[in-house]
Amino acid sequence: MARELDDAEIISLVEGEINGSSDYLDSEISIQQAKAQEYFYGEPFGNEEDGRSQVVITDVQDTLMWMMPSLMRIFTSGDGVVRFVPEGPEDEEVAEQATKYVNHVFYKQNNGFMVLYNMFLDALMQKVGIVKHYWEEIEKTSSESYENLIDEEFQALKEQEDLDLVTHKKYSATETVINPETGEPVEVEVITHNATFTRTDISGKVTLENVPPEEFLINRGAKTIEDARFICHRSHKSKSDLIKMGYDPDIIDELPGYSSGADSITTSVEYISRHSYDASGAYPGDSNTESEVLVIINESYIKLDMDGSGISVLHKVCHAGDEILDIEPIDYIPFSSVCPIPIPHKFYGLSVAETVEDIQLVRSTLTRNLLDNMYLANNGRFQVVEGQVNIDDLLTSRPGGIVRTRSPSALTPIQTPALQPAAFQMLQYWEDIKTGRTGVNPNTQGLSADVLKSHVTQGAATAALTNSQGRVELIARVFADTGVRNMFKSIYNLIQRFEDRKKLVRVNNAYYPIDPSSWRENLDVDIEVGIGYGDQDIRLQNLSTFATLMEKVGQQTEGIIQPDNVFNLMREVAGEMGIKNVDKFVSAPVVKPPAGPTPQEQLAQMQAQAQMTIAQAAKLEAEVKAKELEIKAAKVELERIEIEHEMAIKQEQLRLKAIELGYEMNSDRNIKA
Repeated sequence: MARELDDAEIISLVEGEINGSSDYLDSEISIQQAKAQEYFYGEPFGNEEDGRSQVVITDVQDTLMWMMPSLMRIFTSGDGVVRFVPEGPEDEEVAEQATKYVNHVFYKQNNGFMVLYNMFLDALMQKVGIVKHYWEEIEKTSSESYENLIDEEFQALKEQEDLDLVTHKKYSATETVINPETGEPVEVEVITHNATFTRTDISGKVTLENVPPEEFLINRGAKTIEDARFICHRSHKSKSDLIKMGYDPDIIDELPGYSSGADSITTSVEYISRHSYDASGAYPGDSNTESEVLVIINESYIKLDMDGSGISVLHKVCHAGDEILDIEPIDYIPFSSVCPIPIPHKFYGLSVAETVEDIQLVRSTLTRNLLDNMYLANNGRFQVVEGQVNIDDLLTSRPGGIVRTRSPSALTPIQTPALQPAAFQMLQYWEDIKTGRTGVNPNTQGLSADVLKSHVTQGAATAALTNSQGRVELIARVFADTGVRNMFKSIYNLIQRFEDRKKLVRVNNAYYPIDPSSWRENLDVDIEVGIGYGDQDIRLQNLSTFATLMEKVGQQTEGIIQPDNVFNLMREVAGEMGIKNVDKFVSAPVVKPPAGPTPQEQLAQMQAQAQMTIAQAAKLEAEVKAKELEIKAAKVELERIEIEHEMAIKQEQLRLKAIELGYEMNSDRNIKA
């Protein structure tokens, strides 16, 4: 017999998934992520010796920080990151609205530049960069004070749902007024109110949040976020924040606070590695205020068969300790992730940091040996005859200093081996290895002397730069087609689902009407991934060539090139050059009305119209006269018919009279007979 799951069973299922995912991450992924952070910060390797060089070459940091400007330029150099593509002509207006507004929400409401920066750097360093996207309701409370309100006004304010009465004072006074019926003065009681209300306005917006890798859990074997069986976001929330989010204050008050010994977040190796560099590992959220005590919240996304029907449905389960704070069925998981080097059929691929870690270790070791050799060359060692040399003089090394000895042969310098050229060759060899793995080399990090040599053509330099950026462009394409695309689709869906009001949005110094209620679900999205400088130059050259072709064709074929075409080409060129406010310099062509006739033409037209009017008047006059004659003829004919009719009536009357007289005469004869 089917039965519903109770809270204890749900928590047990969720905790089981959390433990399984944590074991998977702690045994493999977390260690690799922590190591990448240590290499990025240039932490010691642990094999250092006292008295020897301990320098660390930061190849990991250098490589990642070279890639970041290129990646950010690719995604953020244009007017927007995303462009929505209409499926048909009926979707063009919606697609244009969505493109403008989604980019506005991303850049203006959520500081999209930093969202991408943190997402990409996490991915390059720690395998994945994760962004959480959700609809956040914002409650804003303001105070309003009123004086001398009459009863009707006071009651009307009290009945408003978004107003709460805070303070209230009632006043009664007597006033003399004139009775309109009698005209006599009468005294009446006047009641007024002084009151203070708090107005609560609830609004919402799309919120983007970068999630630290140690706060994100996913089940072992998951390939993507979409096909994951279980995902959990572990975080710290103060009790005050949880109450503001709408949870029961009584339940929140009983939740256990943060405990460093039992906190799986702050004790994770990723967290420790991130904060050990600047000694910020001590948990910053400790508070003596009860309302600000932090609580560990597990926000899990898990498929559950709640009613025992045999069908599992995706649910969001928020719990802390042994209490379920919220549970609801949902239709999507609010996370997007990117990985720079994906491995097929796995969620966690490789980070760029991992490809450089061994190079950083080897180059640091070689550099340490070279420095030790140089230290010995500049401050060499000596062999001494015991008892024949003043050791204090020998250990006090200063320019012009003396060392007291009892015999000339008591102090002999030990020859330090010269620096081996092979060591420098090895350093260059490993630099070349790094270039092959990452595309980072002196030519791509900046203009080198070799690039500026006269025999190196601009085309060759551009080709070298373009080839070196191939690795970065590949990573950018992977980012665009995975997590970035999904993130912008989610932003679109959140706007379409929760925003139902028309609004004006300012984009590039212009206001555009936006109506999310008219958007349809799941509009196709195209990520406008930028290009490298080399390809950008080529594209500008192609546009210039096309402009020349347009000019030539326009001269030969009249009407084929219109002002709109030229304006659109200028906008395209300006966009490639990084000029965003094109409307400041070039205005869209205005369609002018056709030119009017000349005065001579107007006069001729007026004369022709006058002649036509005269002819029409004459024709009309003739028609009127003809009608008048017809009417006169009709009247004559009518009069004739009337006369004939009257004569016929009189004749008929005479005939009837004659008949009547004949009848009377016959009657008289019969009587006499």
